[in-house]
Amino acid sequence: MGHTFEKTSYKTIGACIEVKQQLGPHCMEVDVQRALTLALPKHGLDFVREAEIPIFFDGIEITRRRVDFVVWDDVATLLLEIKSARTVRPEDIEQCLLYLHNGNFRVCLLVNFGQTPLFKKRLVHSPTGPALYGPHD
Repeated sequence: MGHTFEKTSYKTIGACIEVKQQLGPHCMEVDVQRALTLALPKHGLDFVREAEIPIFFDGIEITRRRVDFVVWDDVATLLLEIKSARTVRPEDIEQCLLYLHNGNFRVCLLVNFGQTPLFKKRLVHSPTGPALYGPHD
């Protein structure tokens, strides 16, 4: 039996593939973000772009970081962090884990549009409270 987020992940990756096919591998990250704002709704997804995730120390918010997208449909909510680089770095994965942990999200998709084929990595977290954005799954 699958997870509730699989359908949402599949639709999100479909939107990313559509953007990659039309823009190619050499577009800047900001152009990919703009194209995704058009592609995600075509795939039945709602989103918040550049959603702020608070970072805490000893229960006190010390800063905020921005995840590229919070994406959801009627099934699940997930984070989408995009890159447009030759390769994904370990710091990119750490960034996603930071967002998952501090935002109480369950899933983050890390997608790199600079690689061919499109690089996709799904990171999963077990949150302890409600997510900051979107409907809860």
